[in-house]
Amino acid sequence: MTGQGSQRRAPFSADMDGQIHFVGAISPCHHKEIIEKANLAMGRVPISGKEIDCYRTRTKIWGLDLAVFVYISQKLLEGQIRRIQQNIKKLFSALDTLKKKIRLHVRQGPKRTRQTLEKRIRALIASHDLEDLIGWNLQELAEHAFDLTFGIDEDRFKRLQENCLGHRVLITNRHEWSEEEIISAYWGQAQVEYAFKTMKNPFHLALRPQYHWTDQKIEVHGFICLLAFLLSMVLYKRAMERSGFRGCPHTLLEKLSTIRLATFVETPSQKTKGRYKAVHRIEEMEEEIQALARGLDLVNKELKTNIPFSVYN
Repeated sequence: MTGQGSQRRAPFSADMDGQIHFVGAISPCHHKEIIEKANLAMGRVPISGKEIDCYRTRTKIWGLDLAVFVYISQKLLEGQIRRIQQNIKKLFSALDTLKKKIRLHVRQGPKRTRQTLEKRIRALIASHDLEDLIGWNLQELAEHAFDLTFGIDEDRFKRLQENCLGHRVLITNRHEWSEEEIISAYWGQAQVEYAFKTMKNPFHLALRPQYHWTDQKIEVHGFICLLAFLLSMVLYKRAMERSGFRGCPHTLLEKLSTIRLATFVETPSQKTKGRYKAVHRIEEMEEEIQALARGLDLVNKELKTNIPFSVYN
């Protein structure tokens, strides 16, 4: 599994074709011809219970025979449009400030020229990656005084949204896989990344600090942390299936930590003069915690504790 950020150069050689199976993403900006073909032949395909626009072909990339899968991600599209709109807002604010400034006559210092102003305006627009979307005009009002008008090219912005934005390009040498299998494998990368993120949490399942220095103990420590993570994922799965839990694993562990076992020491009656008896009961809980406890079979289990009676004396 490879991400889009690592695909600027070929990670595999042609000699490795078929030896290592992979699913990865490549940048649409570096493969515009594929995007152009995809825009003309998009079709609706069911993926994970919903239909998305996608295109599939087979071509040579980096000397490898690859299946190429292009689809439109609505989440990516919305994020890219939002980022462009934010850049436009920042750019227009800077251009408005410049417009007010260059309308005034220069009394002291270097005089303004059309060439220097045009260069400055182009640099401003380029710094916000909006060269193809912004139209502008610089008109001379008087000597060294200018008026600047600018705006968005709505037609170009619309074409950009329809033909370029929101496109994901996936590649794989698994030609036998369906579109759903390819995209599900790529989306599965997020689950692997989440596992690493979970094990870096400082409160639960933390791999560090390890407090070990020899290789053997470090390996054992890592194994125990991995085993704890796997067991917590099994617990998380059961909580979702049996109790309808909808939080994250860390929230589940926090809620389970509120379940407490109380030990009562019952005094024998004066008549029997028997021994002291320890009775174990779960403390009262909120309804949500009770549902978790019942779903995980914690309520009906025979619960015991190793706390000695002497602590109550």
